[in-house]
Amino acid sequence: MKRKKIKATYRNGVIEPLDKIDLPEGQALEIEFKVLLKTPHKLPREEKEDLIEKMSGSMKGTWGNTVEEIDAYIESKRQSWDRKF
Repeated sequence: MKRKKIKATYRNGVIEPLDKIDLPEGQALEIEFKVLLKTPHKLPREEKEDLIEKMSGSMKGTWGNTVEEIDAYIESKRQSWDRKF
């Protein structure tokens, strides 16, 4: 059995491949998938608040304690990565 890994999105009950799939029409498939996490700056506010609530131990508060503080930290890092040298 040949294995191939592709990326896809799930919309309206349908898995839509993001990569070209070279298979004959009607080919039967067995699909195993892994849900990819969104990057933190793309999460809705409610999910960011939930993540802050779940943080514990020595990492809690490292980037801030509110959504605004964490967003500002991420933006400052993004700006430093985008600098031209």
